[in-house]
Amino acid sequence: MPGKALFLALALFSGVATASNDHNQSLVAKNIPQVEALGQGRMTYWGFTLYDAKLFTSKEPKGGIALDIQYLRKFEAKDLAKQTLEELKKLGISDTQRAEWADPLARAFKTVQVGDSITAIKKPQGSTQFFYNGQFVSEISGESFSKAFFGIWLHPKTSAPQLRKVLLGQYCPKINLEAYCHD
Repeated sequence: MPGKALFLALALFSGVATASNDHNQSLVAKNIPQVEALGQGRMTYWGFTLYDAKLFTSKEPKGGIALDIQYLRKFEAKDLAKQTLEELKKLGISDTQRAEWADPLARAFKTVQVGDSITAIKKPQGSTQFFYNGQFVSEISGESFSKAFFGIWLHPKTSAPQLRKVLLGQYCPKINLEAYCHD
């Protein structure tokens, strides 16, 4: 259905409002040392709310970061994986690299209903773990994957600049977010 694909595609770069998203804070705290919430926002598209996102970072250098997304609409797992690969392409990630990450990403996502969450946690050693409603789903290793994946929301060339701004807050703290703190 073309309308649904367009709706999902535009979800990542539409309007933003602040929102509360505290449901997975304890999960993040268990996985990242000295964690603090940095910023949060609500994605909307033409008045439709899509999801709430919240960014966490460790106060320790190389301590990790996390992005918690609570969905306010249903999205199929295959559509989430496909859109993620499209966003990585927009950031300049090569066809070869995206092809290498396609299967691991397909395993990382589950179909989400209203109220479901996906939490991505970049561990201090560089891998990214994915949780669905607080339950571990998969892990994708590699600093390059982690940098690219979180770049979908945090890179200066993101297709969601308003969300990037509220996630990073008033300023971009250099600890654990060095790759994203430039324009």
